[in-house]
Amino acid sequence: MPPWASEGIPEVELGRLSVARSPDHVLDRAYDEALLALASMSDFYNLSLDAMITELSLNWDNVVLIDSPLQNLALLRDALDGAIDLSAYGINNDVDTLMAVFLGVASDKAVSITWETAYAISVIFEMPLTQAEAEALAADAEAIRIAVLAGHG
Repeated sequence: MPPWASEGIPEVELGRLSVARSPDHVLDRAYDEALLALASMSDFYNLSLDAMITELSLNWDNVVLIDSPLQNLALLRDALDGAIDLSAYGINNDVDTLMAVFLGVASDKAVSITWETAYAISVIFEMPLTQAEAEALAADAEAIRIAVLAGHG
């Protein structure tokens, strides 16, 4: 039985994030597709969180990023253990910023990201965050989501 089928996940609206429940081979393929695209997007993914928020909200039409929820969640899955290494793609940003942008862009524009959202996704990926970690990730990812909403319109 997958981890998300058992108890322990808060009842929360996941929307587009529900694709996190996809089988591993589907997430693995999405991950590989995301990696192929990342090298041309290193400028954006190396920005600070605040600079990402500014670019997404004020310069949306010129931002090149991964928009696919599945690809973003596959990248988030790799980042959750803190060991993601995207330096081969020219991306050297800190893992917390990367996780925030992956989660924030993957989510529905109109559904708030709460600590329960971040925690639920971490449980689905079998790498549960502490409440403090989930709260920190959710706050940053929510700021990204709001910037996407503002920029995308």
